[in-house]
Amino acid sequence: MTTLHEYLSESIVSAKFHDRTLLQQHWQYPGGCTNAVGQVGTVLVHRPGDEMTELQKGHYEPSVGAFVLRDRDGHVLAYSLSEGPPDIERMQEEHDALTKALHAAGADVIDVHLGDGFINQVFMRDIGMVVPGGIVLSRFALGMRYGETAEALKSIVNLGMPVLGMIQGDGFVEGGSFTVLDRNTAIVGRSVRVNDIGIHQLREILSWQGMDLMVVDIPACLIHLDEAFVLLDTDKALMNPELLPHWFIHEMQSRGIEMIAVHPNDPPMANNFLTVSPGKVIFGASGLRTMEILASRGVEVIPVDVSEINKLGGGIHCATLELGREDVPSNPRRARSQTILQ
Repeated sequence: MTTLHEYLSESIVSAKFHDRTLLQQHWQYPGGCTNAVGQVGTVLVHRPGDEMTELQKGHYEPSVGAFVLRDRDGHVLAYSLSEGPPDIERMQEEHDALTKALHAAGADVIDVHLGDGFINQVFMRDIGMVVPGGIVLSRFALGMRYGETAEALKSIVNLGMPVLGMIQGDGFVEGGSFTVLDRNTAIVGRSVRVNDIGIHQLREILSWQGMDLMVVDIPACLIHLDEAFVLLDTDKALMNPELLPHWFIHEMQSRGIEMIAVHPNDPPMANNFLTVSPGKVIFGASGLRTMEILASRGVEVIPVDVSEINKLGGGIHCATLELGREDVPSNPRRARSQTILQ
């Protein structure tokens, strides 16, 4: 005699959690990114506000060449790569221009405020890694940013986006050092802010989404991968060849990606930009020579001045976190390599 449980077993879900149809049926915001170049959907940002006034209490420290705010125990709370505090009004004007460019590019921009105690929240990128089916929440390496993830989670939950996991224990991974290469592969940069324990956890979570994780070591002068490598299109990326290992550059080329070098005379943050659709980018206006190179390669460039925001140690890519992108056709030359997935 057939039992009720045996009868109901015929209705067990066979599709995976990240199946697009299931997500659209049962989640309020079935976002996620299968790539890093498709048309952007929802983008999280934070307009610099009252939290920035606290940084005005810092002091210039010649030994590190920065204007630094410390707590009573001497721990760094925030910094500006300048002799004095950043101009808050100018930062707001720059951020408004960035938001305007995002809207014009078709993005649904959501301004998230995490609370006045988080001075570095303008760099929303770092709170998580968006992959097919949802987001993996970061765990920050530095105490000055600890707590941002918990506050950002509230906004993500309110949107109705699936949270696939979070880095915990002794692990550290920050979103600025992560990118989705394609539906099968993601890349993370190992650095002082991304450790092996965190990478192990991230790899496990990604495996549940059917993705491999490629690990690339970045030099001690960097904290995140997006300072050296960002995709422009399915077959193009902008990179700094002085900051990436040869094997990684060769691997990208073998997958059909043209590796375009940033101009060496442009500012360091020239490589930190946001691709809003295939071959179309919002780019820091100070990277004049690199913008000319990109235009010659058929990339549409939308310049936005973020030079004051740059003083906080990040750029346009750092200041944006896209929660969804349209799928794009895969690069026909992009074959999965099992030899370098470390």
